[in-house]
Amino acid sequence: MYIIKNNGITDPAVNLALEEHCYRTLDPRREYVLFYINQPSIIIGNHQNPFQEYNFEFAEQKQIRPVRRISGGGTVYHDPGNLNFSFITGFNEEMLDYFKRLLQPILDSLHRLGVPAQLTEKNNIIVDGKKISGNSQHTNMRRMLSHGTLLFDADLDMLHQALKSRLEIIHSRAVASIRSNVTNISNHLGGPMKMETFLAELTAEMYDAFGELQAYRLTTGDWDTVYRLAEEKYRSWDWTFGRTPEFSAIHRFNSDAGDVYAHILVKRGIIEDIQFSAHNCEFPEIRSFKDEVIGKRYDSEYTD
Repeated sequence: MYIIKNNGITDPAVNLALEEHCYRTLDPRREYVLFYINQPSIIIGNHQNPFQEYNFEFAEQKQIRPVRRISGGGTVYHDPGNLNFSFITGFNEEMLDYFKRLLQPILDSLHRLGVPAQLTEKNNIIVDGKKISGNSQHTNMRRMLSHGTLLFDADLDMLHQALKSRLEIIHSRAVASIRSNVTNISNHLGGPMKMETFLAELTAEMYDAFGELQAYRLTTGDWDTVYRLAEEKYRSWDWTFGRTPEFSAIHRFNSDAGDVYAHILVKRGIIEDIQFSAHNCEFPEIRSFKDEVIGKRYDSEYTD
C-alpha cells in the first residue's frame, strides 16, 4: 500500500481536490491511503442540501467554510481535532464489502489503545453507542474511494452548533443527514495523547495489515492540477450550493402589513418562485421583494 503525502495542507478545498485527483488518476492496480486534517469546515454529502444541513449565521461568524464532497452520505464537521482518511483502491463487484477490511486496522489500533470501538452495519465506528467515525464510498466502476472521519479531539460544542440548521424545509429532494450522538476518541484513552502519536499508531497497524507503506508524492504537474481543481470546483458557489436538489422553505418577514410568510421554491440554488401568506399580499413592499429576489441565488441572508 502507498501512503499519499499531502504536505501538511489543512485547506479543505485543496484536500478534497487532492483526494479527487488521486482517485481519478492513480493506478487502480495499487492501493493507496491518504490522511489529512482540515481547518474548521463543514463537509457536505454530494446529494445533500447545505441550506438544511448547517447554521449559516454561526458558520459565517466563526469562519467555518462549507464544501461539498463527491461521495454521498451525511454532513460532517472537521477541525484540527478530526483526522480524515481516504482509501483509494481498484473496483470490482466482489470488493463492495472491502471497506470492512480497510477499516479493520483502524479498529485494531483503537482496541490496542484500550478504546472499545465497534463497526456498525453501515460502516460507522462507535464507542459505547456514540459515533467516532462516519464513512462513505464513491466509485467510477474502475476505482473506489472509501473515506471517513475519526473524531480524535474535536470541539464537539462547535460541531453541534455548526450542524444545527435554522431553516424550515417543507419539501426537499435532498438526502438529509441522520444526526448521531458523538464522542471523541481521546475521552476513551487511558491518558493524554497527541494527534501525531495517534496517527503513528494507525500507520503502524496498517503496516502490520498491508505491509510496507511506501510514500507516494505528487509531481509538480499533479499539484498544479489539484490547486486548479480546488479553485475552480471546491471553492465555487456552483459546486457547493448550485448542485442543491430542488427544495422549498418557509420564511417569516416583518413588514408594515404585519407578519408575512414566504414559501420559497429553490432549484439548483436559484430562487424560482415565491408565494406569500399575509393579510395583504398586494402590499407594495411584498411585490417589490418578490421582483427583487426571483432568479437570484438563495444565499445565507434567507436562512437567518
